[in-house]
Amino acid sequence: MRVNRWELALSLVGLAFASIFVFSNVWGLGVALVCVDALWLLTRLEIVEKQSGPGRYATLRGRLGAVRLFFILVIYVAVIYGLFIVRHDLSGKDRAALIADFGLAGLAFMLLGELQRSGDDTLNWLFGARAERKVGLPLEQLRDRGWFVLHGYKKDRGGDIDHILCGPNGAFIVETKSYGFRGRDVRQTALNAWWLREKLGVPWVTGVLCVDEDRPPEQRDRIWVVGHRDLIAWLEAQRNQPVDPEQARVMLLA
Repeated sequence: MRVNRWELALSLVGLAFASIFVFSNVWGLGVALVCVDALWLLTRLEIVEKQSGPGRYATLRGRLGAVRLFFILVIYVAVIYGLFIVRHDLSGKDRAALIADFGLAGLAFMLLGELQRSGDDTLNWLFGARAERKVGLPLEQLRDRGWFVLHGYKKDRGGDIDHILCGPNGAFIVETKSYGFRGRDVRQTALNAWWLREKLGVPWVTGVLCVDEDRPPEQRDRIWVVGHRDLIAWLEAQRNQPVDPEQARVMLLA
């Protein structure tokens, strides 16, 4: 992972500013500012690995999501503490207390919504990582049969492809799901297959949605939907134009 130097410098300035409050009688505000600063820096982190082991990219995203959840929770606790302080210190100033109460209560509700959204997103990444490992580890056996295999390949313009396979039976991208599939999954798989086709300069790349269901392979809008258990046998049964594994390695990892 990496972050730009100016972003790191700006984060350090924010941390120094927050520390003024941390070591004062409004330390709760200081803690909240530290967490806000850390949250901003998390959004600027970039995962730069071109390839990794099965599920590693999704696992990193899930772990970053868990850290994000922690910081949001700390900010939420600081806001609740702020509500307590307002009621205690401004009890005799009704108008000021009312305005502060409404502001902090609104912020608390916003943070609750963000906690739910970020929690769902984190769980999706972690469940996705488990599915990628479940599919990716068996795919490793194809290396001994003349295939080039990549996991968690990061594209040039953002996003990643769960698995890339090139060998005697053609070129494939495999997107793994820990559930069934939705229409947007089919579209994303098709876009990734088109991207790899342009990257490799080959006539065709087959897009595969690998789902955690017991179902016969079927085609949806030129994308194949295949169950986890059937993937290896299905790949070996395909008869597309072969793709040179070494050439694919050079073009994807150069």
